[in-house]
This record gives sequence, C-alpha cells and structure tokens, in this order.
Amino acid sequence: MAVSGNLDYSGSSLALYRFLREVVTGGLAQPHEVEVLWGRLGPPALKDAYGTVGIPVILNAAPKAYDVVLCNSILTGSLVRRCADQCPVVWWIHEPRFGADMVRRGPDLPAAFTAATRIVFPTRWQATDIYSEWLAHENWVVVDNGVNVDLTPQLRPADLPPGCFTILQLGGVERRKGADVTLEAVRRLADPRVHLVYVGPRHPNFMPELTAEEAARIRFAGPKPETQVAAYLQHCDALSCPTRDDLVNLAILEALQSGLPVAASSFGAIPGTIRHDWNGLLSPVGDATALAANLARLRDDPALRRRLAINGQETHRERHTVARQRDALLTILEEASATARR
Repeated sequence: MAVSGNLDYSGSSLALYRFLREVVTGGLAQPHEVEVLWGRLGPPALKDAYGTVGIPVILNAAPKAYDVVLCNSILTGSLVRRCADQCPVVWWIHEPRFGADMVRRGPDLPAAFTAATRIVFPTRWQATDIYSEWLAHENWVVVDNGVNVDLTPQLRPADLPPGCFTILQLGGVERRKGADVTLEAVRRLADPRVHLVYVGPRHPNFMPELTAEEAARIRFAGPKPETQVAAYLQHCDALSCPTRDDLVNLAILEALQSGLPVAASSFGAIPGTIRHDWNGLLSPVGDATALAANLARLRDDPALRRRLAINGQETHRERHTVARQRDALLTILEEASATARR
C-alpha cells in the first residue's frame, strides 16, 4: 500500500503516481498488487489516472494487511509511526528545506524518522544538510528521481507563437520556485521576441501586474496533463528554474530528457546534476541579472542550446530514467518486507 496525502499534480504526488504506474504497467516478471490510501488533502486530480492503470484509490485501510507501506512525503509522517507498529514502512521524503520546517512544527514527526524501516531521499543533500538532526539511525538511502516523458511528437500549443524565443517555467508558479525571478529576468531582457509561459498551478503569493505589452507575451497556462506538458517541452526554447528551495525537481529532469536547455539556480543539490556550461546554465539564487544573462546566451547561441541538450539527455540516460528509479525503490520495499518476515 502507498499512502499519499495529496493526489494533485505537485512534484511528490506526481512522482508517486509515476512510480506506481511503472510498477503495475512496466512488464515486471513478478506482479505487484498496489493500492493507494488517499489522505484527502486537496483535490483528487490524479484519481482517474490511477484508475486507468488499475490502481485502486481507497479511503481506509488496515496496514497489517499489507506486506509493506510506502508513505509519500513529509505530509504522511504522522502515519509512519502508526503504520510501523503493524508492518514495515518505507518513508519517501521529497521536501527540501520547507519540509524540515514542517518537522519542527509537527510534534509527531521527529519520532517518525526512527520508526520508519527505511527512509528514501531523492538527494544526499537532504540527508546531510536538511534532515540530519533527526537521522539517528543509518536507515536512510538515496534514490535519484527518474522521469519518462512521452517523446512522441506533439502539436505546438496554441499559446506558443512561432518565430519567438519562448521560455518555459514548469511546476508550481510561486515565489519559492523563483517565478518572480524568471519574470524579472525576462523584463531585463527587454526583447519583444522573448515570450514566457508558466505551466503549473498558480500560487497566491505570485500575482504580478503586467503591462499590456507584457501580457501579450507572458502567459499563465495553468496545470496541464502529461501529454500537454510534453508538447510545451518539445516546442519551447529553454526552461527557467531559478528556485529558492527545491530538489533536482521533475521539471529539470523532464527538460533534460526532452532536450530542452535548462537555466537553473545553483540551489542545494542542483549543481550535482546540472553542470554549468556542460548540460545547463546555473545562476546564484535570487539573481535575476545573472539569470537574464544565461537566458540571453541561450537565445543568441543555437550551438550552445544543442550542446546542452545533447549532454542533458546523456545525464538523464545515465542517472534519471524511471526504470532505474523504479528498480531501486522496489528493491528497498522488498528488502523492508523481507526483514519483517525474518
């Protein structure tokens, strides 16, 4: 059983759905029975997607009826201890620094770190720099995030005019993810040929006022299903990800696989995947001037875009395929279950 507070298109919910989809549809030699216990936090946007691949979404469950429970994100931390009394629990923690703030505010969360059979982080940086004060036992492991974008050619989205240099920011449209930094960088470019599209749910903390000229080339497309996201990845010219607090997020990995050049901040674990001038361009956190300079380089240098794209696809193949992630997580889950049976 997997436990997820959210069933929305946020990073952690989407990562869980994609992993479980691979488990049940990936042609594995050993079949796995999977159910998802939903904590009813937010809208169930992914419920139908789970149903399409044959994974039931349930509202109540007895943990002792399962071989192992996978608790997804910090939001399920309060359930880790309760489940751990009945069966092995693997806790998959996606959150960067804001997750540690949640642990400090939640009286039940610190004890969950010792109750979990295994803890999975997508980056070592989380374990060594963010959550180390609660990791009293060596019960944690790192599994790189993986993605599998559908590379089937898609029609150009109607809101992407031809003949322009279009920058994509993908994911939650909020200040934590640097949505304001991208906007300021585009303003600094002052180029009517440069367009910007935000694809993802819009947060109330980022509601900028646009001039009439800006509104013609800066658009908020809202959240999109996977096939439409793939179309934006195929038809935009660069991804902007100037995050203030994030991991090597799914947007970066999807851009790498799709051959879309990445301009990201140097926050946290990102430089461990994005090497400046090799498979992407990096700028200091919050520095719109430096981001604008990197975006200008991408706009003006097609050869640079091609080189970054080729190297980015190599990075994806070597470290971030969904099959690699699936196999690593399944091994951890199976080992946790086997340990309980001994």
